[in-house]
Amino acid sequence: MPSVLSLRGGVVLGALLLSGCIPVSLAEPLSFYGGRATPLSFGLYVTPNPEENPIDPPERFEGFHAGTDYEVSTDELEEEVSVSAICTGEIAYSGFAEGYGGLVVQRCRIRGEDVSVIYGHLSLGNVPKQKSKVKAGARIGILADARTHESGENRKHLHLGIHRGEELDLRGYVQSEEELKEYIDPLTVLPQTSLSLYPGGVLTPYWQESANEDSASD
Repeated sequence: MPSVLSLRGGVVLGALLLSGCIPVSLAEPLSFYGGRATPLSFGLYVTPNPEENPIDPPERFEGFHAGTDYEVSTDELEEEVSVSAICTGEIAYSGFAEGYGGLVVQRCRIRGEDVSVIYGHLSLGNVPKQKSKVKAGARIGILADARTHESGENRKHLHLGIHRGEELDLRGYVQSEEELKEYIDPLTVLPQTSLSLYPGGVLTPYWQESANEDSASD
């Protein structure tokens, strides 16, 4: 039979976890995510103008980026790239969304805050059903192929956004820095470990490799 002290300790620990005083471990969204290029970082202001957008070719959107985009390599273009849930929580949305293609939104609690985590540009063939519960680290889907309906006619990559509160907000861009306060920069809460680094250094995005090869052949 457990002692009164151990019971009290368990109650106190549980209360601290629920209050957010002890951080609950988050999981990596992609393998080697810490070494992946993130040219479209949180808070970056972009337009479709190539001079104001690090993506080649530029996306059609304009505004402050309300998430972090994780790129894939040339080798991963034809491979199945798994996406994992960064937290434990219920699926609030699972399906197609304009601008994202395949989209999954998960309600979680991060650092004591209720949040909605946005996983954009996923293949719709194997995403979890709405209202199902997914644990941190469990596979939530795979990245959609580049320039397809499921990727939102976009490049192959993961858009990861974290919106504060229980309201379902699917925006990937906002129009003011004030609105950015409604979101959390994923890089400030995700685990930073050497295991997340890409072999050989920072990964070069596939679209950047293609551009470099074209320049070299000119």
